[in-house]
Amino acid sequence: MQSMIAYIFLAEGFETVEALATYDIFKRSHEIDPILVSISSSKQVLSSQGILVQADTTLSEIDLDKGDMIILPGGKKGVENLKDSAEVARAVLLYYDLPEKEVHAICAAPSILQELGCLYRRTYTCFPGFEGEMGTYTGEGVTVDGNLITGKSMAYTIPFALAIVKAHFGQECVDRIEVGAYGKA
Repeated sequence: MQSMIAYIFLAEGFETVEALATYDIFKRSHEIDPILVSISSSKQVLSSQGILVQADTTLSEIDLDKGDMIILPGGKKGVENLKDSAEVARAVLLYYDLPEKEVHAICAAPSILQELGCLYRRTYTCFPGFEGEMGTYTGEGVTVDGNLITGKSMAYTIPFALAIVKAHFGQECVDRIEVGAYGKA
């Protein structure tokens, strides 16, 4: 079975842990191939904590047909920059509308889905204050609604990423990851 491809979108001001811990969990799964995608022309992207991260590629260089999911990390400035990108909106809507593609978001990033009309009749969570009028806000750490998985904040990044892994590869894969991630025997 070929591994899934997850495009993790990075915009200046992205939340470091939400992007990189998700990347790490996907790598540990050996089932999801994470690709860090800068939404600008530069592969170097500054996080909200001032960490310069080298992306694997840029949004203009990827083939959206080859990916399986888009991950939208939070970070107030990062989310604002994601929202300001017409290319990001196009990619998110393309993935959201195709049954074989997925979009998952954490922290402030579900507000992108809110603004694009993707949360109609959906249940989701996000950082308090970023919920909107569309959909049903749960306030939970992680909310799974079919093929939409959302996370509340940076503190829930690992459960968010593990929920995505579990949705595709089951609890056994999650258990394998948790051995290394949590030092379980």
